[in-house]
Amino acid sequence: MHQSTDKKKSYLFLFLILFFLSSINSQIFIKKKELFYNLNSIEVIGLDEQTNAEIEKKLNFIKNTSIFFIDKEIIKDQINKYNFIEKYNIFKIYPSKIIFELKQADFLAQTIKNNKVYIIGSNNNFIEIERFDNYENLPIVYGKFTAKEFTYFVKILKQSELNYNNINEIFFYPSGRIDIKNKDNLLIRFPIQNLKEAIIIVNKIIKNKNFKNNLIDLRVPNQLILSNE
Repeated sequence: MHQSTDKKKSYLFLFLILFFLSSINSQIFIKKKELFYNLNSIEVIGLDEQTNAEIEKKLNFIKNTSIFFIDKEIIKDQINKYNFIEKYNIFKIYPSKIIFELKQADFLAQTIKNNKVYIIGSNNNFIEIERFDNYENLPIVYGKFTAKEFTYFVKILKQSELNYNNINEIFFYPSGRIDIKNKDNLLIRFPIQNLKEAIIIVNKIIKNKNFKNNLIDLRVPNQLILSNE
């Protein structure tokens, strides 16, 4: 009987040792696994080399965190500080690398706000020009308007056959009406209502070989004025 009790104690002791050792090994394995999946490499692509490097440096704070638990909202806040970025994609390269693919907004026009020149981007933002030098040939937009209002107008124009690249100036009026002047010095005065229909009419007029005027006025409903100013 005494021998049986000793055996039970021995088995229990061995079991406790094995359990202790397995617990230690499990903890070591978990820690090694966590370290294995820690982020140690960030790559930013899609923009110019200098801007990629700048943003990559800004994102270095997420290094040494688990690649599984990167806070996307924090990343979004950081990238949104660059308001010329229209969208981005995140690619996780396991075990420890992330690639950020960024897309710059299209530059649609330039305008002046508070005596300062801004680029109007396809992402509905007014973009500061300091970082860019490829905006001088963009149309100039005058008047008070939001970037979203302008990009909507451009969308309508680009859905038509009107050549957006031939536009030189765009005027927004307090009434909501819009005029455009192209590089051929043709001034087009659009109505407040039925803009899409008015653009279709303008396209037909411009395509007519007999059209020689420099003013198309559609401001009055059901009335078309062609003249030379």
